[in-house]
Amino acid sequence: MKYILLFLTLVFCFLDLRSQEGTVSLSGGYVLTNLREVRENATGFRLNGTYEFMPEGSKVAQGFSICYFNTAASSTEDSQTINYKLTHFPVCYAPKLYFGKKSSVKGFVKCSLGLHYSGYQATSPVKDYSSWDWGFYGGLSGGAMKSFGESFIIFLEYEWAYLSNSYYRDGFVHSFMVGTGYKF
Repeated sequence: MKYILLFLTLVFCFLDLRSQEGTVSLSGGYVLTNLREVRENATGFRLNGTYEFMPEGSKVAQGFSICYFNTAASSTEDSQTINYKLTHFPVCYAPKLYFGKKSSVKGFVKCSLGLHYSGYQATSPVKDYSSWDWGFYGGLSGGAMKSFGESFIIFLEYEWAYLSNSYYRDGFVHSFMVGTGYKF
């Protein structure tokens, strides 16, 4: 009897897994942020990889995201130029809510909660400084996606994020991304 119950439990678990839709996506784009020492905005690029799964019939997808973004800025004080470079590696839980009819175009909003490992580097003719630090990463984003056939998608996304790192004036990062994905 135990073996029959175990077998039925495994069968129902696998049936439940088959009724999910998984998506793997890659995106990249432009990043804009502020530094304490620099009056100019630090700009750069971002690469993002996401895996998400959604139960059949649901509008909420559960996802996990790994990112890399790099920003740079320069400041001139007392005829000295200081160059700043920041590198970030956020790892986040990223649930996403889809809205729209059952068409090939849908909108979405996403929340990102996680940690980031950030590097800070300032170079000048007098002194060089670098440091690495952990911190909180929280973001809100919105966008639209278009499906082509059953499996292929492209999307546009804007994300506003807060990084709890002492290197920023206000801790805000703005990202504009374009991406592609594969549903399975």
